[in-house]
Amino acid sequence: MNYVQSYCNIVPGLVLVNGKKYLQTKCKPFIMNDFFSAIYGRLGIDYRKFYKMDALSKLGFLASEILLTGSDRENPKQDMGIILLNASSSLEADRNYQKTIQDKENFFPSPAEFVYTLPNIVTGEIAIRNKIHGETAFYVSSGFYKDTLSALIDDAMKYAGIKCALAGWIEVDVFKNTVKCLMMLCTSRMENKRNSHLSGGLKKVYAGENIFLDEDNLGSLYQI
Repeated sequence: MNYVQSYCNIVPGLVLVNGKKYLQTKCKPFIMNDFFSAIYGRLGIDYRKFYKMDALSKLGFLASEILLTGSDRENPKQDMGIILLNASSSLEADRNYQKTIQDKENFFPSPAEFVYTLPNIVTGEIAIRNKIHGETAFYVSSGFYKDTLSALIDDAMKYAGIKCALAGWIEVDVFKNTVKCLMMLCTSRMENKRNSHLSGGLKKVYAGENIFLDEDNLGSLYQI
């Protein structure tokens, strides 16, 4: 059995960390970029690459920043991985790129848009920021299936040589103008039991939730 040490939920206008309110905005109608900027401001960081990211990368980046606040970002983390899923892949970036190539009379392919037309770019953004050198993967699923997510995390902990992982569901729905994120900082059973050191100074950021990572608890953490 693996564990959830801390978790972050992000939905339109609301950010929760370990079930407690971290940030709430009341602006209506919901404007996604303004909401992301509010979270970025709340974090108080200076990472200018953030402004070049697509919406999916911003969502994943912000959730990871919240969960890894206080960690040593400059220390390589060989035993840490990233496992993320969503349903729409990189559709938001795909649509923006399509706008630059659909008109033959005004054809201007945008490298800045094209670079984000793969969903695993978000795992790369997080890995680069935090020097995460373990297994990273982004899966596309038709929906949030707690058994699938649980199995993916368990397999990574068992076979990929990682002791902890950022894992969860990050979705940007461009048609409904909404976001849905559950990101968790998970640890392996043996790492939790030993409570020994982890690479990169991660131990000091753990919230000590120790929630069993099973299907029932994943369903509860996803629903807010």
